[in-house]
Amino acid sequence: EDADYIKRQIREKIDKAAVTVVFLSPYAAKSEWVNWEIAESIKRGKGVVGVYSGSSAPAAVPSAFSENGCKAVPWKHDDLNRAIAEAKKKR
Repeated sequence: EDADYIKRQIREKIDKAAVTVVFLSPYAAKSEWVNWEIAESIKRGKGVVGVYSGSSAPAAVPSAFSENGCKAVPWKHDDLNRAIAEAKKKR
């Protein structure tokens, strides 16, 4: 429940990753935590990729996702791998 402690733990994980993958859902679109994780990842120079289930990307995404032009791809192995590789190159 200590937000600073939680953020510190998440920052450590972000620092170890090259790309942050976010599952895009109605809950994620409204989540302050998900929005913070995206913004923090971008601030730390990490790529961000959104994945979604179904045939089309959700209309609602976290504001940090759309404001930073992050890419959304379907939850398919090849699509996700390509998006991660592209996000790594942009860093």
